[in-house]
Order: sequence, then C-alpha cells, then structure tokens
Amino acid sequence: MLDAYRIQAQVGRMSEQALEAIFFRAAHPIVNSVATYSAEQRAALLPNVVRMMLATFLEETGRS
Repeated sequence: MLDAYRIQAQVGRMSEQALEAIFFRAAHPIVNSVATYSAEQRAALLPNVVRMMLATFLEETGRS
C-alpha cells in the first residue's frame, strides 16, 4: 500500500479516487483473512482494522 502511494504521490497530488483504490487493494487480503469469521465477528473487527490501517498509513507517510 505504501509503495503504491509513494509512487503515485511523486507525480503530484492524488485524487480521492486514487487513494480509495490504494486502500481497497490494501484491505483485500485483510478482508480475506477474516472471511472464516461470522458476519457479526467481521462487523465487530472492521472498525479496528480500518483504524489500524489508517494509523499505519499516517505514521509511515509522516516519516517520508
């Protein structure tokens, strides 16, 4: 995710659509890893997954 962001950010400001695509691709393997859980469990985990992804993204891009 971070590599894709950095490559696209070199060109200039990214559109909201481009950022959404990067996050979608990054979330895909995570969503697949919790596929065996029940719908209720996945719904309970989703906010934490999103929070961790966002925190990591902001930490890493802040270091650049």
